[in-house]
Amino acid sequence: MHPLIPANEKYRLEALDDYNILDTLPEQEYDEITKIASYICNTPISLISLVDGNRQFFKSARGLDTSETSRDVSFCAHAINKPEEIMVIPDSRLDDRFADNPFVTGEPHVIFYAGIPLVNIQGYALGTLCVIDNKPGNLSSIQIDILKSLGNQVVKLFELRKANNSLMASRKALESYSEQMKSFAYMASHDLKEPARMVHEFVMLLQKAYGEKLDDKARKYMAFAADGSKRMTVLIDELLTYSTADSLHRTVEKVNINKLINEIINFNEGDIQQTGAVISFDNMPEIEGVRTSLEIIFRNLIANALKYQLPGVKAVVHIGCIDKGKHWEFSVSDNGIGIDKQYYEQIFQLFKRLHNKKEYPGTGLGLATCKRIVEQQQGEIWVESAEGKGSTFYFTILKSTTE
Repeated sequence: MHPLIPANEKYRLEALDDYNILDTLPEQEYDEITKIASYICNTPISLISLVDGNRQFFKSARGLDTSETSRDVSFCAHAINKPEEIMVIPDSRLDDRFADNPFVTGEPHVIFYAGIPLVNIQGYALGTLCVIDNKPGNLSSIQIDILKSLGNQVVKLFELRKANNSLMASRKALESYSEQMKSFAYMASHDLKEPARMVHEFVMLLQKAYGEKLDDKARKYMAFAADGSKRMTVLIDELLTYSTADSLHRTVEKVNINKLINEIINFNEGDIQQTGAVISFDNMPEIEGVRTSLEIIFRNLIANALKYQLPGVKAVVHIGCIDKGKHWEFSVSDNGIGIDKQYYEQIFQLFKRLHNKKEYPGTGLGLATCKRIVEQQQGEIWVESAEGKGSTFYFTILKSTTE
């Protein structure tokens, strides 16, 4: 006797497809459940069966050397018609539905059958967890309870699989989006920087060729244009750095922080000599990290420490490091203008500035970029400061990216 088709068959099959589990390879978690089921019920065969449109697929088959059979001869296809009940067949030879079934009259001689419908959270019976024997049998109430519990675990594995599949799909979509944004950032950087560079160069040429023929007002406007194009180039560069902070800098290597800081100091040597600034630093460790990312962090924090000073005050900057067990904690301290406590969080936001460009030039991207890089590498960044008493910026880096 062919099994009946459930009334909700269309939606049941759609729900089954959503798990993307049909025709997948055996997995230990499912095989362990069928092993326990066979042991508890004392049967040679135990199956996790999923009933498709034309067949039943065995996600786990203990005691049976096949991965699927036709739905027409499936006991489980009968069981899913009553998802709220366990289907127990003590002796299939005495049941009109199965007496002439080829799996009863021939191998594997399904005489005793008990199947727990695997009902998902939407109420659809996807298949069964069943136990089979080649001789008549039955189950005690305890065996039935345990079989039901094992069936619940199978359904939970299905739901976990579905969640993982969804997570993987989201991750792939995000990676694709990240690659698209990276390509866009490069193209935008090139397409925007070129006209900004041309404006700057032509303004310079105009100033050189016609500067003496222009009045003060015209020369002032020319200077504004030159400064604006220069700041536009800086802004584009920093936007590119921010937008690619979590996608471009991934190569972990040994980084000598002493050497890195010396390189940054040498790069700023002109400004340091001109202002009389003093920079000191502790003996720094060699750490595992992404060198480009670390350079961006230290460069921004040191540049800020040198920049945010009262007129006529020589900057005094100290860079420290403390071993915090699993982390290195770095600090950059200065004797600058300081920051009121109410702005501690805001200064790390994109484009957030506390001063106008005439007082202290900048784009408002430096600290936001530092925060993004540090957090992408599972660290933290924060500030301790008071107005007129300097600032200390702290950030942490994992000692090992494998922890």
